[in-house]
Amino acid sequence: MNFFSILIALLLEQYRTVSAQAKVFALYDRYASSLDDLLNSGERHHGIAAWILAVVPVLLVFGTLNVLAGWVGVGLGWAIDVLVLTLVLDFRSVLNRLSTLQGDLRHMEREQVAERLGFPGPSAPALAEMVARGIELALIDIHTHLLAVLFWYCVLPGPAGALLYLMAMRLNRLWGSDTQTDFGHFSRMAFYWLDWIPLRLTALAFAIVGNFEDSLFCWRTQASGHRGSLRIILASAAGALGIRLGDSSTSNRVYGGLDLGVGEAPDIDHLRSAEGMIWRTLVLWLLIIALMTIAAMVGG
Repeated sequence: MNFFSILIALLLEQYRTVSAQAKVFALYDRYASSLDDLLNSGERHHGIAAWILAVVPVLLVFGTLNVLAGWVGVGLGWAIDVLVLTLVLDFRSVLNRLSTLQGDLRHMEREQVAERLGFPGPSAPALAEMVARGIELALIDIHTHLLAVLFWYCVLPGPAGALLYLMAMRLNRLWGSDTQTDFGHFSRMAFYWLDWIPLRLTALAFAIVGNFEDSLFCWRTQASGHRGSLRIILASAAGALGIRLGDSSTSNRVYGGLDLGVGEAPDIDHLRSAEGMIWRTLVLWLLIIALMTIAAMVGG
């Protein structure tokens, strides 16, 4: 049933408001912040306890619902899966942001676009830098809010996998960024291992649907030594698109002035190329999940 749940959730996500998802994430972030205020004394074991309290209760609630749904009937469990996926997946808004950026760069003042993309300073950066930033942010969101979520949804029963990955990601952003104490150590390590396989599957998918040789070349030569970094998918995507992401001449890049990829500096038309690659990647993943679902049904 995984494929059908995902397909329907993606269709319903077209009608879900961005604010609905933002409210769900904000509610969880407030819960995590309250645990931070209550337990954060800078010790590693307190970070472990806080992470467990932030994750396990949510998984228990939905695990219990999944068991109860199995008693009542398979239809209820399927409906819960669809509801959760519809709330947490993010595909439409990523593509909308790419389309909006393309139009804005053609018609709006670049200073406004630069501010929206997070560039500091009063003057707008070069067009290639703004295009690269927009593509980078879209690729990161597609990985963390779509592809990695789908991977863990297919690995663990019910919505547990999708929820586990998203909670670990948000806790890593809230707590893992604090390197002054050991409180965020466990959240960093937990997310590192949960993201280890999805990172590489996303990078491989970009290579398959794009320029395979250049993508693998950039992955191997420009992301070596970064086993748990989003640099892996950015290098792979840059090679797959035949462009450069990052700019070694400035620190105002998403990942610290990296110079990734091969080929030319990106222009406005490459935003459409990135959108096409994202579509092809999703179709590839859905095809693989459909084959796995059919195999499970036949084997069952």
